[in-house]
Amino acid sequence: MSRFLISSEVAELLPRMQVVAVIARGIDNTAANAQVTAYVQNAVDEMVKHFATNNYSNAQSHPRIALYRDELKKVANVSSKKYPQSNESLIKRALKEKKAPRPISPAVDLYNSISIKHAVTAGAFDLDELKAKAEPLELRVAKTDQDTFVPLDAPDAAPSKADAKEILYVQGSTVLTRHLAWRQSAQALVTAESKNVMFMSEVFHDTAVGDQPSELTKAVAADLQGCLKDLMNVESEVQYLGKSLGRLEADL
Repeated sequence: MSRFLISSEVAELLPRMQVVAVIARGIDNTAANAQVTAYVQNAVDEMVKHFATNNYSNAQSHPRIALYRDELKKVANVSSKKYPQSNESLIKRALKEKKAPRPISPAVDLYNSISIKHAVTAGAFDLDELKAKAEPLELRVAKTDQDTFVPLDAPDAAPSKADAKEILYVQGSTVLTRHLAWRQSAQALVTAESKNVMFMSEVFHDTAVGDQPSELTKAVAADLQGCLKDLMNVESEVQYLGKSLGRLEADL
């Protein structure tokens, strides 16, 4: 049985992080989905309004974006300028272009919309590819002597080593995403052929969280599951992980 594990080290480093894991089976990711496209544009429109209303000057000035930058700098020495998280990059582009990112596929566009709407990191992996390997999916600190990464946009590049203290998604020694949600490899990539998908969102909090999912965590999960059902006609299952929740493992 395949597993998703958050290491105890990451749990201690990020005790106020709660991870949403949503498993969706039987999706149709082969063709454009007009409803998803409209949902993404609405998320962009609402975020642009939110920034104007609150007089935020740029993506980094949003409190939630700033939280990701500050926390990862503190616990992993991550340069937010060099390794911006996906939520920051998406919102920065949305503020500049005032339109949805270029469509990739319904599943990818969907998790991007969740990231923009809630200013949290979000992503997904092909569940069948994860299950094809014996090793569990892990969210852990890099083992710099063995973990290697080949970026999605440079598949012929020589594998690079992970940095010390780097927090990453990995299966065995193959890095799936570097610096949490900065950059992705082709390993377990969600494509048009993907039918079973694990969506995830790493929800950071600026105050202590209890032993239940926070309101923000539940809102992220509800939007993921609601969009899957209403826009893609797919039922899903959700699991919550994090130190405060007393749970660091989940079945896939």
